[in-house]
Amino acid sequence: MLYEDELSASQCLEFARELTNGFLQLDDVRLTPEAPLQWSTELVPLNNDYMPNAGLIVGLRISSNGMHAHAAPLLSPTQPYYPDIEDAARDWLPFPIYHGRGDGRNDQLLFLLPEKRAFVSDARFCDDRTLEITVAGTAVDEIALIVKGAYWEGTAIRHFDASINGSICRVAVPDHIDRLEYYLIALDGTVFDFHREARLSSIALGKKILGPKQRSLGEQIGMALHDGEGQRVEFKPFVEPGQSLGTGANKTKLREIVTTVVAFANTHGGHIYIGVDDDCIPAGIEQQLERWAKAPADEVNVDRYLGMLKSKIKGFIQGEVELHLSRTYFNDALIVIVEVLSAAQKPVAVQHDAYLYARAGASNRKVPPELWRSILDMQSSDAVWPLLSR
Repeated sequence: MLYEDELSASQCLEFARELTNGFLQLDDVRLTPEAPLQWSTELVPLNNDYMPNAGLIVGLRISSNGMHAHAAPLLSPTQPYYPDIEDAARDWLPFPIYHGRGDGRNDQLLFLLPEKRAFVSDARFCDDRTLEITVAGTAVDEIALIVKGAYWEGTAIRHFDASINGSICRVAVPDHIDRLEYYLIALDGTVFDFHREARLSSIALGKKILGPKQRSLGEQIGMALHDGEGQRVEFKPFVEPGQSLGTGANKTKLREIVTTVVAFANTHGGHIYIGVDDDCIPAGIEQQLERWAKAPADEVNVDRYLGMLKSKIKGFIQGEVELHLSRTYFNDALIVIVEVLSAAQKPVAVQHDAYLYARAGASNRKVPPELWRSILDMQSSDAVWPLLSR
């Protein structure tokens, strides 16, 4: 079923109450959840995978019990024509990219709540070694706003904050920094928007302003092959994005990928290199990808694979994880790089898994439930390892 509607704030609240009470009527269809509701929330900046605005994404996963619509035309005297539901979803939904049946956002009810009150509309470095941040929104002139954040030169952190005056603020930030993070907040602590990026990272949450990466993907792969698997590096073979996670002795390669992403996010982040075997040999994934796509491994099919894999990974994770997928050829082998940032709000978890996972050396270590409280209280991954080694 594909259903889209625009709701006012009060209608959104009523909609959520109906879901919480255990039923929901959508035209002639009545939804009745069969399990406890799994709500998720994610604050997203201006550049995101859901909508053209910064804002809040509230999601509710609905079990589909393996049922999916068959490919068939959508034909009605009173509705536009579509060849199938996937084409309808691409046209209806505001998602910048939608991956069809393999999209991890399927089987969810999503509230897309655009931030209209105050958001970062632009940020740029000026000639006087300052960072100029421009804010827009309906309430910019009514709310006292500040930008609060930090930048890094190597490992040294420098804090800053500045008040928004006339929709603009300037902070003393040199343009050669390695990492930048800041939030747009009100004096009462309400968060409106944010920005996070690192110069050596492919991920920018918000408009990327630190310039290109200093190290090519080929150099990055070469260093990883030289150093081997470790605290922030994992090698994996090709994995099909259409897999389930599996259970018990039937756990899939996709579960291994998802578990590693979660372990990286719960510690310092890291990179997964898909197409490299355990002996640090870059075998590549071109042949397996061609069998999966039933077509040549050209740019279109590689991008489709990356998009579906990213969507499925995020769909199997409870919590907010930022990751970026890229690909390159290394010694004629097609390698996919999954870059994972350390989660801003820890812990994150694999859905329906009784354990938390953290990275210890070259392994993903289970954190048993009796240690969860200690890790949550410390909120420092450096303190995890003594607990895990007991």
